Amino acid sequence: MEIEEKYNLLIIGGGPASVKFLYNLFRTSRLPEYLNGLGIGIVEKGKCFGSGNLENKMNYTTYPASELLKLMYFHKTNQMISFCKDLTDTQAYKTLVQYGEKCPPKSLAGFFLRLLGSVLLKHIYTLKKLQIFHSQREALTIRLLADGWFQIRTQSLSADTQIKDKYRTIKARHILLCTGREQTPADIFCQEQGLIETLKQNPRHIVGSGQKAFECAELLLNGPVMYINNEQINAYTQKVYTCPICKSLKCSCFGSLIPQKYIWHHTDVALSEYKKGELKIHFSKFPRPYFSNYQNDYITIPEQQTNKKGEANYLTGLRGKSKMLFLKMLATQEIRVQLCQEDPNSNQFIDGKECKSKQIEIKDTDGNQIQFQYSFGLYQLDDKGRLKTQKGSLRNIYCYGSNCITQEQLERGCQDEYGDCSLEFDEYDLFFVNIKNEINIQWFDNNEFPLTAQSNVSKGGDFDSDPSVHSEVVETETYALNQLQEQFKQKRKKK
Repeated sequence: MEIEEKYNLLIIGGGPASVKFLYNLFRTSRLPEYLNGLGIGIVEKGKCFGSGNLENKMNYTTYPASELLKLMYFHKTNQMISFCKDLTDTQAYKTLVQYGEKCPPKSLAGFFLRLLGSVLLKHIYTLKKLQIFHSQREALTIRLLADGWFQIRTQSLSADTQIKDKYRTIKARHILLCTGREQTPADIFCQEQGLIETLKQNPRHIVGSGQKAFECAELLLNGPVMYINNEQINAYTQKVYTCPICKSLKCSCFGSLIPQKYIWHHTDVALSEYKKGELKIHFSKFPRPYFSNYQNDYITIPEQQTNKKGEANYLTGLRGKSKMLFLKMLATQEIRVQLCQEDPNSNQFIDGKECKSKQIEIKDTDGNQIQFQYSFGLYQLDDKGRLKTQKGSLRNIYCYGSNCITQEQLERGCQDEYGDCSLEFDEYDLFFVNIKNEINIQWFDNNEFPLTAQSNVSKGGDFDSDPSVHSEVVETETYALNQLQEQFKQKRKKK
C-alpha cells in the first residue's frame, strides 16, 4: 500500500545545492512563507543532508573556503546567523577559517556543509515542529498530472522499512531538482577505493583536457588530502546534536552526523615516482584555464575571446589546483606531466572526460517520457530557472546546483564543447520559486512565466535579511516580475 504525501515544494536531493538553497531563503527572510501551508519536503537517497559525495573525495574544491563561510552570515550587516554560532566551536569551522581564500579539501567542505544542514533542520523543527528531511528515500519517477500537480513515486532504501511502506507517492505543486552529477570514472578514482585500485596499476595515462583530468593528475602527483578529526567530531555531536525527536545520536532526522571513515594521510599513500614526462594527459582540444579578466599575471588572452564581464573560459576553464598545475606546466615548473594529443598506447588509463547530470525519469500527462535539452551534459535552463524541453520550458519544475546550466552561464562561457564543465558550489544564481501562485495545467510554456523573483545572493546579494534593506522587499507575490527586475537594475547602478 502506497502512502501519499503532499508538499508545496519538493526538493529532490539533499546535497550542497539543497543546503545553499535553504540558507539563501533564510537569509532573505523567505523561508517561513515556504514552510507555511503544505510546506517543503526533501528526499535524499543517503543518510546525510548537505554533503553529497564531497566527503568521499580526496582532492580539493575549486572554490575558496570563504565561499562556504558566507552562508553563515547576513550579507549587508556581516552578522552571523544565530543558530550558526555554535559551529564556531568546531574544528571544521576553525580549519576553514585558516584556509581563507584558498581551496579547502572536499572532505572538509562536505562535512562542514553537513554541519550547516543539520543546524538548519534543527532550527526549522524548533520553530515549526516540522521534520522536512526524509533520508534514504529515492525518487524513481515524476509524472505530470492533468490537475497541475506533480506525482513523484519514491522508494525507501532503509533496511528497516517494512515491505508495505517501501513505496510512497508524493504530490507536489513545485519541484526543485538538486540531484547533482553522475559519478564519472574520474570521480571514482578520487575516492578511497578507486585510488587504491588505480595505484596498483601504476597509472601513466589520463584522458581528457578539463577539470577532472587535471584533478586526477594532481592527486597522482601530490597524494590525497582528507579531513581527519573523528574524536572532536564525536565530542561535538554528543554535546549539541542529540536528536530531539528520537533522542538518538545515530538517527538521520536532521541528517546523519556520524563521521565518515577517514583513514588517509599523505604518508599512508605509496605514490608512484614520476620522472620527466612520464605522466601523460591525452587531450583532443588544448586545455584552457579560467581567468576573470583578459590580462593577468600568467597569460594574456585576446579580448575577443572573453565575454562581456571580462571572463575567459568561464564554463570549461581549469580552476583551483588544476589551474595551478596547468600553469606550472606551461612555465616548465612541473616537468613530470606531459600533454599529448595522440591516444594512449595503453588500455590502462584514467578517464577524465565525462560530465553529465543525474537524470530522473519525467513523464507527461500521457505517460510519454519528456525529452530535455542539455549543454555540457547538464540540464539546460531558461532565464527563469525552468527546465528546457523540446516543447518549451516546463512550468513549476526547477533545477539548482551542479546538475544544470543557465542561459546566462551559456552566454558567459565559451561556445565549443570540450573537456569538462568545471562550475562548482557557488557558481549558480538562486531562483526563488513562488509556491503560492495558481496551478496552471498548461505544462509547457514558451512565453509567459509564473511570477518568480531571481536573485544573485551568491554573488553579492540583491536581497538578504539585513533590516536595512528588508523594508524594500515586500512579499514576492505582491510584485510583478518587471518591477522586481527594475529594482535589481537600480541596485546594481548604485553599486
